[in-house]
Amino acid sequence: MTKLLPLIAASSVVLLSACATQDFVRETVAPVQTSVDGLGTRVQAHDDGLKALDGRVQGSETRIQALEQEAAARAQAAKNLPAPPTLLMTTLLTDDKIKFSSGRAQLTDQAGQELDQFVAKLKADNQPVFIEIQGHTDATGSDAVNQQLGLKRAEAVRLYLARAGLPVARMSTISYGETAPLADNNTREGRSTNRRVQLIVMR
Repeated sequence: MTKLLPLIAASSVVLLSACATQDFVRETVAPVQTSVDGLGTRVQAHDDGLKALDGRVQGSETRIQALEQEAAARAQAAKNLPAPPTLLMTTLLTDDKIKFSSGRAQLTDQAGQELDQFVAKLKADNQPVFIEIQGHTDATGSDAVNQQLGLKRAEAVRLYLARAGLPVARMSTISYGETAPLADNNTREGRSTNRRVQLIVMR
């Protein structure tokens, strides 16, 4: 019994030392493990963030490529569009030259002479052109009446030009009525100036 006491005491010391070591290991390792676990979680979150960012970058690149293709398609389409018409000249036939009476659309002999010179110039140039014939009036009468009168004046000029040999398909008429005066409608001279036909020649 006496011999066993030192052995028991030694065993107790070993057990206590083992328990103390396990406690020390737990106290030391546990915070480190927690830190490692937290670091692993942050790394995983960072990886997930990088993957999401990569997805957004790829999506942006795809969108940019689509926009570039769309812009290239629009540029190609623009190249295939016909060129806009070019203004070659404009001829103004005012009341001083063609003598439109107030409320009338008939052309006088003097108007015919002016238009004959116009036709001769176009035929001498010998180029395909398009002619817009604009009819204008003074402010006498209602808006509706003046709109119709302006159109009648423009049509009278187109009919004359067609009879002179210009292709009807390359002429159009439009009426501005009293909406685009060149002079004051409160004077006789102003009203005379506003009764006019303007020819716009384009190619």
